[in-house]
Amino acid sequence: MSNNFKSNTEFVKHPTFEGVYMRHFFSKSETGGGFNNVEILVVPGFEISPHTHGDAVEYFYIVDGAGEFLDDTEWTPIKKGDAFKAPIGMTHAIKNTGASPLTILATFSPPIK
Repeated sequence: MSNNFKSNTEFVKHPTFEGVYMRHFFSKSETGGGFNNVEILVVPGFEISPHTHGDAVEYFYIVDGAGEFLDDTEWTPIKKGDAFKAPIGMTHAIKNTGASPLTILATFSPPIK
């Protein structure tokens, strides 16, 4: 199988946030340094706590589920089909407020991995 197709990538525990799992798809070495992306799964009742990225914009697409997104100081409801971003240096967080897993596709540009 070529490097153009990713299949059966396994979820791993997030190194910092409890109840959060991720699986990496394309890294900076595979995208010519343009971006990297990861699928994130947040278990009901858990969250990705407030944090910032000093060198990358993080783009989000909600694949499934519902929750809330912290946009610096304001929490905004999010749901399947929503897309949004966290610019460089902006404090952001995501929490799962639903009864099922919150699945997110996140892309970082420039890449962080």
